[in-house]
Amino acid sequence: MHEFALTEDLLKLARDEADRAGLARIDKITVRIGGLSGIFTDSIEFAFEFLKKENENTMDADLVIEKIPGRARCSDCGKIFELDRLFLFCPDCEIPTLEIIDGRDFLLVSIEGEEKPEGGLKAPLEAGDENG
Repeated sequence: MHEFALTEDLLKLARDEADRAGLARIDKITVRIGGLSGIFTDSIEFAFEFLKKENENTMDADLVIEKIPGRARCSDCGKIFELDRLFLFCPDCEIPTLEIIDGRDFLLVSIEGEEKPEGGLKAPLEAGDENG
């Protein structure tokens, strides 16, 4: 099940980004998964619930999945239409040469959480500020 490995990578990326942003805890992770990605969202959700408990920063995190439909453009007539599988003919001209334009995504969209007690990220000092 490659979704397990993808979810491990997703959580590692989210934790790394949370560290960079000064977050002590991650409350919500939002991902975008395309309908043509070959990824089963149910498997991602299952793996997420199991793997999030391995780290106290993500123990209580929620996963939000934005599902993006597959879309293609006909190379012959230019029509744009939705796909639910990779190899289809254009619904207008019935030509099988398609350009996939959307739906192969597996993307970390955002993370939300609580800042570290020491204040997290600090704004840079402006010229003339004290201690700067």
